[in-house]
Amino acid sequence: MKKRLLILSLIASIYNTNGQNKIWDFGGDATYTSAAQIAMWPVAAYNAAEGTTVVKDGLTLVGDNSGDKFGQIENSGGKTWDAGTPDEYTAINRFKFNGGSDPVDFMPSISYLSFPVTGPVDVKVWFRSGSSSANRTLYISDGTSLINSFDAIVDNTDPETIIGNYTGTGGTIYIYTSNSFNLYKIEVKESNLGIRLNEAIKTNVKAMGNKVYVSEVDTDTEISIYSITGALIKKIQTNKDVNFMMKSGLWIVKVKTDKGIKSLKLATE
Repeated sequence: MKKRLLILSLIASIYNTNGQNKIWDFGGDATYTSAAQIAMWPVAAYNAAEGTTVVKDGLTLVGDNSGDKFGQIENSGGKTWDAGTPDEYTAINRFKFNGGSDPVDFMPSISYLSFPVTGPVDVKVWFRSGSSSANRTLYISDGTSLINSFDAIVDNTDPETIIGNYTGTGGTIYIYTSNSFNLYKIEVKESNLGIRLNEAIKTNVKAMGNKVYVSEVDTDTEISIYSITGALIKKIQTNKDVNFMMKSGLWIVKVKTDKGIKSLKLATE
């Protein structure tokens, strides 16, 4: 019993990391005087060589193919989003992409930001187009599918925001571009959409010992079981209640139906 409680507590702690809000603020406050922000994002060039990876406060930065452009933090003269509303945000500095990310099938190869998630999240990005000389696109993806994108037309350098709703079981979120964009802030928080999907899908998955029971199946359902490192271990398709054996371990279960996707935690002994 103690072993099982310990396993369940460990899984709960893994999932609870998804519930925290996380903000990366490159712009700082209105006067950019916060010592903490200046220390984290100083006014300087990142100057990363292609493939070079740096992790700052949980945010992964991958450099460009020139080694001298991506990630420069500079003073942009001050910009304000949603002026006069409770969501008003003013930034002095900006994070510069200084070019595109060369994406292939929603996976960037250079000049991008990424961070891990353990379940459904909403990702909000405050940004401006880097130039008025050409159309360009800002992307949010999970590496295999597009979560959301923003097409900036010529002459649109206004303060803009984009929100991406990720409803999967966990993985990596990527932010990248087709050309130059300037980022000011990124916010990640637990997704209300994911919570609503969990409530709508009735199918349940439970374990007793090393046997897994899938119950309350009322439509065509796909069950995917992942290790806590994200590796796919087992996948089944069913339209009725089923059960199967699993080796001992800690698992993340994704249940997919025509109503959406929900994630569950599972421990087998």
